[in-house]
Amino acid sequence: MDLHIRKLNSNKLFDFSKEEEKLIFEVFDELFKLYDISVVDIKGSLYDKFSSDIGNPFSLFVPKICYFVTDKHKRNSFNLFIVRKIEKTIKGGRLPAQLETLQIWGLKDLNEDFGYISINKKSFMDKLAGIFSSFNINFNDRDFKDFYVVGNDKFKTMAFLATKRKEIIKSFPDEDFKLEIKNNILSFGLPKELSVENALIVSKFLYEI
Repeated sequence: MDLHIRKLNSNKLFDFSKEEEKLIFEVFDELFKLYDISVVDIKGSLYDKFSSDIGNPFSLFVPKICYFVTDKHKRNSFNLFIVRKIEKTIKGGRLPAQLETLQIWGLKDLNEDFGYISINKKSFMDKLAGIFSSFNINFNDRDFKDFYVVGNDKFKTMAFLATKRKEIIKSFPDEDFKLEIKNNILSFGLPKELSVENALIVSKFLYEI
């Protein structure tokens, strides 16, 4: 399947409210101005190759729409996903439906195996307390001191954190991002409600990284 979002039949959008549907169209239209973008099947996308444990263990991410995004010259591509985040109680029951939110997350094939890496921005309280993870292989890098970096292979992690990539990560405008790499696939997103702005900054990051 390779479609414009408005060519999806109603069955594909049946579980979105009218407000959500309008927002999804707005997001697509803004992305379409910058990239070549089409709707593709989630099955067979990078999602099948990447299973993530990012985020709250009592939450559930359900991918609803998958976009294949590439630049106009077809040289740089990634997947963007509209996902529904469903909060769950500790007992496993679902909270009221109105607390379910749409978010945007992306996956990109880096074409190189970097092992496992996780990068998060330190909070103000973290920096104030001087907290460091014993698994933080990059804590001595003063140029990247505001981030927690966890990796299972020091040399692969440092290879990923080349100067250009560090600058791209440092310049991301929202400190609540989540970045995780498993082998050759990078997962990146914001645990926040879907918006046009969030879609644009996440897509820009995936394009540049």
